[in-house]
Amino acid sequence: MIPKNITRNNILNAIKEINKKDIPKGRTSRKFKLSYEGNVYPPKYIISLANRYANGKELESSEFSGGEETNNFLTALGFNIVCTPSPEMSALKTFEKRKEIGSLKIHHDERCHKCKETIRNLLEKIYEKAEPSFKFDVGTRPEDFRDTLYYEKLKEIYDALKKHRGFKEFVRAKTLPNCDFFVPSTGFVVEFDESQHFTLPRKIALEHYPKELELGFDRKRWIELCERTDAKNNDPPYRDEQRAWYDTLRDFLPAIKGLKPTVRLFSKDFRWCNLNPEVLSDIKKFKMLLGGKKPKYEIEFKEEPNPFLARIVIAGDWEGDVQITKKLLDEICEMWPKREKVKYLITCGGFLNFDWPDSLQDIEDNKNPNQQIVNSLISEAEKQCRLLLNGRLYEKLRECTDYITIGIDSFLEKTYKIELVAIIDLSQDKWYWTGKSYPTSDQENSLVRISDLETHFANLKGESVIVLGCHDLNLLIDRGKKTKHMTWRKTVKKSFQELAKEKEPTCVLQHPHSTESVNTWGAAWGATKKLLSTVKRYASAGKFFKIDSVHTGSDLDKVLGKTKLGNTIDFVVSIEE
Repeated sequence: MIPKNITRNNILNAIKEINKKDIPKGRTSRKFKLSYEGNVYPPKYIISLANRYANGKELESSEFSGGEETNNFLTALGFNIVCTPSPEMSALKTFEKRKEIGSLKIHHDERCHKCKETIRNLLEKIYEKAEPSFKFDVGTRPEDFRDTLYYEKLKEIYDALKKHRGFKEFVRAKTLPNCDFFVPSTGFVVEFDESQHFTLPRKIALEHYPKELELGFDRKRWIELCERTDAKNNDPPYRDEQRAWYDTLRDFLPAIKGLKPTVRLFSKDFRWCNLNPEVLSDIKKFKMLLGGKKPKYEIEFKEEPNPFLARIVIAGDWEGDVQITKKLLDEICEMWPKREKVKYLITCGGFLNFDWPDSLQDIEDNKNPNQQIVNSLISEAEKQCRLLLNGRLYEKLRECTDYITIGIDSFLEKTYKIELVAIIDLSQDKWYWTGKSYPTSDQENSLVRISDLETHFANLKGESVIVLGCHDLNLLIDRGKKTKHMTWRKTVKKSFQELAKEKEPTCVLQHPHSTESVNTWGAAWGATKKLLSTVKRYASAGKFFKIDSVHTGSDLDKVLGKTKLGNTIDFVVSIEE
């Protein structure tokens, strides 16, 4: 049995000793490694050495067990255990082996035929019928629309495309090429745009659209995608002008034919084939992307003098869709108080969502997951965050704050879930990652826990900061200290509190998923101030849900006041039901 008085510092001393000397023959480890600061060590030998610092003698290998006993003990002290894969392991481990030698994930690109098939299935699930590759009997030249209200505007766009590179005859079809999907019951077109649609000619066309033209997509974002992608197809040489013109006609088609606005979906927004037409939450998300249920909200900000931080508080339900989240951040930047740059802008848990990758179908130990699994999930989350921040938004945010934190959860209803937090240094484009390490009781068997407690601590421009997922704030409560039974929760708490005292943080940033009243996090913030005298300021963002009369709710202003220490700018986003 491992002596319970071995501390984290004892383990660190053992690591230092190994760094100076070497690992004796017979004390290496094949399957598991302790990963620390870029190096790996045999877990069992580390504990043997650590006992000398704790109890005066090195433990014999026969005195305690390796594997689960050793790994759980080290994980509870905040260390990270990784598993060395072998060819005989499960399909998941085989995937991890391929990752090590350069194959990062199962190949998937925007030309995936299953993505379009999934979109059709979702449309039919919602609207009963969706006709793929639908043909409208309309012409392709401006004069074909002479009798419509938009003839002059279409001619203006057509002439602008001809002028761009001098191609005069890029229209070859007599009738408009087929649309991707048509939903007859409600009368609208759905176009699935791959990268080749985002060209300079397409940007030119979009910039000439009249303001009154109703669209089922964000024209401003499509222009930004054209600028960033700048795709080129010169086979035939006029192909980009041709594609831009046909896309223009599909966008004007509803106004001419009396249909609902054309909806456009971007192929790279996420893996569309991951959506399941039989899962209600997937259908709900798809409806929102189609424009069927875009949340309406109002933003108000409450500003205090000399704020150290700004936070985004959601009053209502929030889906975390990348397009709507991007729009919200853009609007917040536009209304930001002038000359009031802060150090941190923090968001709530689940502020953004990403898709769980197909390549990860099974997790052997979600409490102490293989670091390669965690890294692959972080990689997927970072792609979504970068999609959120791309274009002008990144520059706008940099004018408002030094750091932004983004709470991002895996979206799809899988067996497992992960809740992450990204800390982004906007001036240097440096990214730091952490996530929930202390799951709620009903998440114990499903949440992929961040077992490396060190990730919660960061030095951000000279300030020692703790960055926490929502429930992680309870790691700082001493409740249950007198209980003799040493559960994994109690051990993790003890390790985290020792680490927190060692780091001497001055600031704590929390990212809750929900805050129902002033009492939700009251005990945890009180315990934090009592335990860590160095903490001079803290704040949590989060979602605030108005509750029914059966419960004792709290006024939002009171909640905002009780979840911070220090002056802030609060952007309160009220979702209309």
